[in-house]
Amino acid sequence: MEFIFCPCCGGELTCIAFEEIITEVNNDSNEVFSGTNKKYASGDVLNRNPVDVLNRINNISAVIGPIPRFRRKTTLAKILTKHSSPLDLSDRKQNADNVDIIKGLLACGECGHWYPVSNFVPELLPDHLRDWEKDFKFLSEFSESLPKKLYKKLEKTAKSFQRESNKIIDEAQDYKKAEISIKDKTTDEDFFDPGYSSPFNEDDPEFTQSLIKRFSFVLPLLEPKQNHIILDVGSGYSWTTEWLLKMGFNPIGVDICRTYIDIGIERMSNIRPHLIVADVENLPIKDTCLNSVLCYDSFHHIPNRKEVMAHFFRALREAGLVALAEPGKEHEQTQVSKDVMEKYGILEKGIETEDLMAYCEGLDFTPPEQYFMLKINHEEQGKALTSKFIKSHSLADCNIFVIRKKSEGEEGET
Repeated sequence: MEFIFCPCCGGELTCIAFEEIITEVNNDSNEVFSGTNKKYASGDVLNRNPVDVLNRINNISAVIGPIPRFRRKTTLAKILTKHSSPLDLSDRKQNADNVDIIKGLLACGECGHWYPVSNFVPELLPDHLRDWEKDFKFLSEFSESLPKKLYKKLEKTAKSFQRESNKIIDEAQDYKKAEISIKDKTTDEDFFDPGYSSPFNEDDPEFTQSLIKRFSFVLPLLEPKQNHIILDVGSGYSWTTEWLLKMGFNPIGVDICRTYIDIGIERMSNIRPHLIVADVENLPIKDTCLNSVLCYDSFHHIPNRKEVMAHFFRALREAGLVALAEPGKEHEQTQVSKDVMEKYGILEKGIETEDLMAYCEGLDFTPPEQYFMLKINHEEQGKALTSKFIKSHSLADCNIFVIRKKSEGEEGET
């Protein structure tokens, strides 16, 4: 809640939790307490009823989480406010740290949109990419747990958004829906198996080494410090997000495909970084809240890259940076890439320096820097670093770039 907003209007979201899990343990007693002072063992699931929703941060009679300062006083905002906790927003973080939401809703009182939260993960997709049938079924599960007027309002507004979604023009929609529906496109029952142990794959140790090597090359270029907020773009099975969390950073993994994230959550078990299902071309991350952005083998799947770069720029703090570890132009010419594009409809388009410069045009980024990791013996020191020499001695099987958001008053053109 601290980092996300409504992808349709940019408004604040409030939370309704139907199922929660206690996560924080009292260091003195090794016991965990809910907001009603009942004792629960760590990991216990709390199924909420209409008078007990979100009591971790609300009064016992409250149904809705504390209401942010909505810019518009809509009918939905009024209904949400009527049933909300009177607690001040400043109390939210302290109390919310004790609980993860397994199942619930995020509602925007400004435009009326709501988004499902399931298996700990919010789905913040724009209307034209949503599975409305699935979302309506999800909402109907809680018809008896919500105030009748609120339920009817959420249902009504969603139906109107569903009708309007057909009018949204997105030239990259086919690529995105191909990513979202990957589970329906594969007949290989072992297709997703690597995600349950990712990045480790005992059947392909060379690929495992390649994954870890690339990550180790790009990690220091993020210039990460403890508690830095790092957006992990196209996190997939989210092992990179998991490792960033274990290192002491504060990562947010985002992927357009729910399937990959769910497998990652199963693998990580009780270790859960922030993960969201979203379209990075409609990035629901608040302005100037990120220290850095990691694009690890993901940006080459994105169709509208200038638009995504504009979102990165907006969400980055001053002097924040984007680090990319992505395949080059030759990638799309390989037979493997051609097969993937034909079979699954997923975009495979590599990146070179001139491409990155074009994506950043008009944004106040520093010029792209490309980094090379080379294996050079003693006799080769001092040789000219020609393109041929770099390619033949490269340790990295990808192109590695860094761009940085300029500080106020910093000169230079991209």
